[in-house]
Amino acid sequence: MKRIYLIKKTFAKAKVKQKKLICYKCEHTIFLIPHTHYDAIWVFTKEDYFYINISFILEKVVDLIEKTNYKFLIEQTFLLEEIEKKYPKLFLKIANYIKQGKIEIADGEYLMADTMMPNGETLIREIYFGKKYAKEKFGIDVPVMWQADSFGLNSQLPQIYKKSGYKYVAFRRGAEYKKPSEFLWQGLDNTNILAHWMPLGYRAGFDLSELNKNYKKLKKLSATKCVLMPSGSGVTMPQPETIDFVKKWNKNHRNEEMKIATPIEFFKNLEKKIKQENIDLKIRKGEMYCGKYSEVFPDCCSSRMWIKQGLFKYENSMLGLEKFAAISYLLGNVYPYDELTNCWKKILFIAFHDVIPGTGIDECYLEVKQYFEYLFATSRHFGNNIFHSIINKELMNNKYENDEKDIIVFNPLSWNVKNWTEIELNFDKGKIKEIIALESKEQEIDIELIKLIRFEDNSIKYAKIGFIADVPAIGYRTYKILQKKSKKKFLEKSLNDENFIKIKANTIKNKFFTINVNHSSGLIDIINCKNKIKANQIVIEEENGDLYYHKQSFDKAIKTEDGEGIKYGAFRVESFQINESKIRAVIDIKVNYFSLRWPYRLVNKRNPLLWRQKSLICKKKIIIYKDIPRIDFITNIENKHPKARIRLKFSTNTNSKKYFCGTQFGVIERKTNQADYKEKEKWKEKPNGEFPALGWLDYPLEKNGLTIINKGIPQAQVQNGNINLTLLRSVSMVSSDGKTGPAIPTPDAEELKKYTFKYSLYPHKENWKNALSYRHALEFNTDLIGFQLKENTNLPYKKSFLKIEPQNIILSAMKKSDDGNGVILRFYETQGEKTKATITLYKKPKSVKYVNILEQEDKNIKNALNIKDNKIILDVNAFEIICLEIS
Repeated sequence: MKRIYLIKKTFAKAKVKQKKLICYKCEHTIFLIPHTHYDAIWVFTKEDYFYINISFILEKVVDLIEKTNYKFLIEQTFLLEEIEKKYPKLFLKIANYIKQGKIEIADGEYLMADTMMPNGETLIREIYFGKKYAKEKFGIDVPVMWQADSFGLNSQLPQIYKKSGYKYVAFRRGAEYKKPSEFLWQGLDNTNILAHWMPLGYRAGFDLSELNKNYKKLKKLSATKCVLMPSGSGVTMPQPETIDFVKKWNKNHRNEEMKIATPIEFFKNLEKKIKQENIDLKIRKGEMYCGKYSEVFPDCCSSRMWIKQGLFKYENSMLGLEKFAAISYLLGNVYPYDELTNCWKKILFIAFHDVIPGTGIDECYLEVKQYFEYLFATSRHFGNNIFHSIINKELMNNKYENDEKDIIVFNPLSWNVKNWTEIELNFDKGKIKEIIALESKEQEIDIELIKLIRFEDNSIKYAKIGFIADVPAIGYRTYKILQKKSKKKFLEKSLNDENFIKIKANTIKNKFFTINVNHSSGLIDIINCKNKIKANQIVIEEENGDLYYHKQSFDKAIKTEDGEGIKYGAFRVESFQINESKIRAVIDIKVNYFSLRWPYRLVNKRNPLLWRQKSLICKKKIIIYKDIPRIDFITNIENKHPKARIRLKFSTNTNSKKYFCGTQFGVIERKTNQADYKEKEKWKEKPNGEFPALGWLDYPLEKNGLTIINKGIPQAQVQNGNINLTLLRSVSMVSSDGKTGPAIPTPDAEELKKYTFKYSLYPHKENWKNALSYRHALEFNTDLIGFQLKENTNLPYKKSFLKIEPQNIILSAMKKSDDGNGVILRFYETQGEKTKATITLYKKPKSVKYVNILEQEDKNIKNALNIKDNKIILDVNAFEIICLEIS
């Protein structure tokens, strides 16, 4: 690139001004990108942020563009939707400048999500809704992903971004290496995307007085002579003086040109330079979740835990309903597009990078509570409609033998699932005298009677039963109530049943493992092969931190259930019992923590006489099944202890160097014992070994392993053979020191409330792949859905609408395509192995084609689709995400 400078020379004697042309070679080009980072909520409410961004920022931006050569970046379409609704004149101006390229939409998501804690499908919907809006309203594709503030980036994003039409990504947080700032980011499946890390964050060019100093730092880190300088911050007004500043810079810096630009200009020039100079960019693989040069705030994974639990619950619920809504549509019913879209948009708001981490002020989360109430009521209502529409269609098409059924159970997963399910039943007076068992295709199924209400004639009015349902993939199974047992069937079942559950004193044993319960402490030991696991111990620690960080002034715990910690307090078991049915054993333990017991000295010699200051009330339910290889836990906690971190501790006799963790559309490997890591240079954020685990993690135990599954309890630390899950942190400030935000009190974040935590252990032989840990995690986290059928309902005993094989291929979404009559199937490989997959449908498809994440036909995929009757056969690469449209 060359610039021409006009230099005036005055010749005094001749009194004539002459102009001489001199050419200078421009060594660097600075792309100064004016922007503001939009927060939907944080330290102001949603309404405040709308007001600030529209009235004080974007209206000023439009005025500047009208009068000058100013340019600007807008990130998220959620803000544009609000402008379109309430400020139509401003919207038309913005739309015009977007089409002219003076305003660029970069990021382009509906809302900029946290990328570590939400489900991968949620991240895809953020992109889908955002890009669809940009295309419909402005006729543009969004080529640049602008991750200005998400707290780290998961390892599947390169693939997701590429398959969503992005060509480039610029991001702020999580880079492990400082130089160069431009590189190829490689995802789990080996997809590469051209990436720029912002070494000085998104404020590098914001303070114009510091710009020269920051530029010198950035050009040392750049892979080329193109230097990106974001010029903005969160909710900051445009600076009109930028225009004159750039002119002055260019006048004074002949070899370093500065441009007011947009991200696409930077990336196109970057690509050109790479090609011209034949630069071989570094490849960096995996997640961007390192605090070495920028904060990723791992402890926010346990701030306001009710939000994490709620998002996890409704993501799974909505994905299940969506699959059966697609089945219902294929059977000829109306697809509930509006209801699903409204629910998804609520979920996308909750997944925003300052909502799901819980790092905002209390007032912001009142709306989140309302959204959860909406999702509960709406999903329950239209969910019932979806399932009953399928039942009605199946009845119309039924050509089966006359065999009335009483119960139907649906399975949202793409393989046959055997799992515990509970169902409530209501009967007319005199109809049902007893419920002894269930029957399905001459197979007798034991039940557990959980609750029973009878009429005055002793017939059953209401019953809640539990049983192990065995349901085909994306399908259903029906059951008939037995009021008396068949002796012949009972004898055959007893002879053929290899499963058992035995209880002797405080020891429970099934064919998978043995559990010993200490009735005095309430703790359990699990023995699996040669491995002994001390499980489910509650640990109370000091918490002096804030919504972003855990801090404590001393290393040891306040108290653990096995007695470690400060001498004054102690846990006390209030009650302990083991309840047994034919299909499971349930251990019920009530244990409380008292901050003061007396005597508190010589406690090994003297029993406590006085217990005071009850700070934690806890009820534990531990469930062992006859023929399910999991141990399920339901722990109810009422916290009365301010400034406390409460964790679960699982101790093993093995100190492994690595563990495996669920992530969006795959599995990643992480190092253990990171809290002991000694930095060779000062880190921005000292490593503490805390990481988000999406749904599950697996810890190797020599030749075996232990999978810990969670329902919305994402924060985990693996240290010295111990696995710690953080249940909650009681904090009272947004930022206690003013470094991560203002020091605003957050009384609701003190977590002085009741919680129910659900999690599970899966001790297994061999490694996580052979043990199918990811499948067991999905089975625990995805409920089977049961209904009582009307009288005289005649349905087949089971049916599968869709099944995917082999075991390492997981269906993540099944939905009606938005712009056509087809159905979208999205699935992925989860063991890191190239696989030939087979999809079996309930009938032969008319057509099948590859589409991308935006549901547009993808002709770049060369793998053939082989259709044989009702089967689709195709190759899937390691960790690849595939989208098909079938009709």
